[in-house]
Amino acid sequence: MASPFKSRRQSMAKQPALPMPMALTIPEILECIFSFLTNRRRLTVVQFVSKQWHAVCRHMADPPPTAWDFYLIEPQYNVFVASLSTSRILSLFTKRSHFQDVTEWKDERWRKLLGIIDGLQAEGKIQLREVHVGDELASVHFLKPLLPVLDRCSTTISILRLQLKERPDRFLLHLILRVCPNLQVLEINTEHPMLMPLIGGTVAALEAKEAESPLEALPVQNRLKTLEIDHLILTPGAVETVIDACTPLRQLSIWQAYPAQFTKEDGTRIIRRVASSCLLLKTFHFSVQGWGWTNADMAMFLDYQPPSLTGWSFSDKDIEMNLPSMALSPSVQSRPPQTPLCRTLQSTDSLLLTNHHQRLTLLELKRTPRNNGRDRVPDVQCAGALHQFLCNAPCLQHLLAPNVVLEIENLDINNILQQERLSQNNIKSKPKNTQDTLPPLWACRRLRTLHVTFDHDQGIVYQGVAAASGKGKDVSTLDSLIIFGYLSRCCPDLRDLQMRRWSTTVSMEAGFCLLSRLGRLEKLSLTGRHFDGFTKRDLGWILKEPQGSTTKWLPSLSMLSVAAPSQPRSPGGNRLTVGDGEDLKLGLVGRVEDVHEWEREVKARCGRERLSSWPGLEYLQLKWVDSHEGAVNKMRQEVVGLWRERWPAVEIIVEKMRFFEY
Repeated sequence: MASPFKSRRQSMAKQPALPMPMALTIPEILECIFSFLTNRRRLTVVQFVSKQWHAVCRHMADPPPTAWDFYLIEPQYNVFVASLSTSRILSLFTKRSHFQDVTEWKDERWRKLLGIIDGLQAEGKIQLREVHVGDELASVHFLKPLLPVLDRCSTTISILRLQLKERPDRFLLHLILRVCPNLQVLEINTEHPMLMPLIGGTVAALEAKEAESPLEALPVQNRLKTLEIDHLILTPGAVETVIDACTPLRQLSIWQAYPAQFTKEDGTRIIRRVASSCLLLKTFHFSVQGWGWTNADMAMFLDYQPPSLTGWSFSDKDIEMNLPSMALSPSVQSRPPQTPLCRTLQSTDSLLLTNHHQRLTLLELKRTPRNNGRDRVPDVQCAGALHQFLCNAPCLQHLLAPNVVLEIENLDINNILQQERLSQNNIKSKPKNTQDTLPPLWACRRLRTLHVTFDHDQGIVYQGVAAASGKGKDVSTLDSLIIFGYLSRCCPDLRDLQMRRWSTTVSMEAGFCLLSRLGRLEKLSLTGRHFDGFTKRDLGWILKEPQGSTTKWLPSLSMLSVAAPSQPRSPGGNRLTVGDGEDLKLGLVGRVEDVHEWEREVKARCGRERLSSWPGLEYLQLKWVDSHEGAVNKMRQEVVGLWRERWPAVEIIVEKMRFFEY
C-alpha cells in the first residue's frame, strides 16, 4: 500500500512551479530597504521571511576580505581561487619568510594571480569592489603590473587602499591616477605613523628624481570622490597638479605631509587652489610637519571655501595649548585663544556663525603623532574654544577629537564642583546666582558621533591632589555624574560615544545609568587610567529582573549633601524646552536627583520590568592603563560575563593598553 504522504508529494511535484515573486528577483529592492541598517544588524536582527530572501540579501553585508600572499600552500590556494569569483574585497599582503633570494619565484606567483583576476574579468565573473594592498606588494615593482588589471576591472573595482612601509611621493600617486582613471576612492596610508624625518641623502635623491621627471598634467579624474594621503613627501606643484585633475572631489585629506622643498607660500597657494577648484568638496584636511595655519590662511579659507563644505578637519596641533607641569589655571575662560583655529572656533562674529559654524556637520581634530606619548598634563588644551564652538553649532552631527580636552567645569552648569571645593576647604558657599538663564549649552542636539577627552582645567594634577586627600573617589564620582548627566540631557541622539578620562567611575551613583537614555547608541568605548564601579552590584541595573522580584536594584546613593540640594538652582533655570517640546530638566545635571529621576522614568515606562538599555548597541570597548595584569583578568571574568548576559550578540572588548598609548 502506497504511503499517503508519498502520493501527496508526487501529486504536488506534477503541479507547475509558481513564478518567483518580483521582489526576489530584484536584489536592488531589498538592498534599498535594508540600506538604512548597519551590516551587523542586517545579519543579527533582521528576520527574513523566507530562505529565498536570505539568499538574496546575504551579499548586502560586507564579508571578510579574501586574503592572498606568496606563501599559500596548494589546498589554501585552491580555496582562494574558488572564492575569488564571489569575493567583494581582496586583501594582498605578504608574510615574512626565511627565504632570501626568491625574487623570480615571487614575480611568477604574482603574474599567476593577475592572470586569474584577468580571466575572471574576461568571463564576467569578477565581483571585486575593493582591493587592499600592503607590505612590499605596495611598492612600484608590484603595483605597475597590478594597476592595468584593476583598470580593466574598472566596472567593478572602485576602491583602492594602499598601506606602505615608507613615505609615498608624487611618483606613486601620479602613477595610480594615470593608469586607473575610474577609481572612486583612493587611500594611501603608512604602516608606522611615527616616521623619522627624511635624511639629507633621501631629499637630494628626490630632488634629482624630480629634475629627471618634470611635472606633467594628469588626466581628469571624473569619478574620484575621496582622496586620502598620509605622510606624503610634499614638493612644489605636486599637489596642485592632483587638485587640477580631481576637481569633482568630495573628500580631500593630506595628513602630516613631509615638506621637501616646501614653503609657507606653497601651503597658502594649495589652500587657495583647493578653495577655487574643488567646488563640490565636503570635507578638507591639510596638515604639514612644521607648518601651521596662519591667520591669513584661515581667513582666506573661510572667504573662499567651497560652498558645499560642511566638514572641517585639522590637526590637533592647530588647536593645542600646552600647559607647564603642575599648572593650576583658575578658569578656562581667562586663557585667551592662542591659535588661528582657536580664535575661529571661539568667534561670535555673526557672519562667521551664519556662513560656517551653523552649517557644519563634521569637525575632526586628528591626533598628531607624538614622540613622548601623553604627559601628566594633557597634551592638548583648547581654552574653551571647542566648548564655545559646540554652543554655536546647531547642525553639528560628528565631533572627532579624541585628544582634545573638554573641561568638566564647562559642563558643570549647576556649579557642583565649585560648591564641593568650597566645602572641602571649609569655606561658606557664596550666594547662588539668581539669574533665570543657564550658562551656554551645547547647541548640537542632534550630535551622533562624539570622540573627546574629558578632564579638569588643571588637568591630572587636580585628580592627584584629590586622591591624596582621601577624597579621590568622591571627586571622580562627581565628575562622572556631571559628564553622564550632561550628555544624556544635551545629546540624546548619540550613536557613537568614545570617551577618554583619567579616572572614571562607572557605577550607578556616578550616573552611568543615565547614558541608557541614549536609546540609539550603537557604539560605546571608554578609555581611562583607572576605572571604578565595575561590579555586579554597581551594574545590576543592566540585568532584567524576573517578574515578582522585590530586590531593590537601585543602590543607596550616599553623596555629599552639597551635591544634592533640595531646591533647584533657580526658578527658571532648572528646565529648558527645545524646539520639539522636549523638557531637558537641566537643573538636575550633576545631581543625585537625576539618578532618581531616571529610576522614575524606568518604572513609569516599564513597570516592574527593567528598562531595555541600549537596544541598538553593537559594540562595547573598555580600555585602560593598569600596572597589574590581574586587574584586567578580573575585569574580564566579572564584567564581560555580566554584560554578555545582557547583550549576547554585542561585540565586547576588554583590553589593557600601554601608558604611552593613552
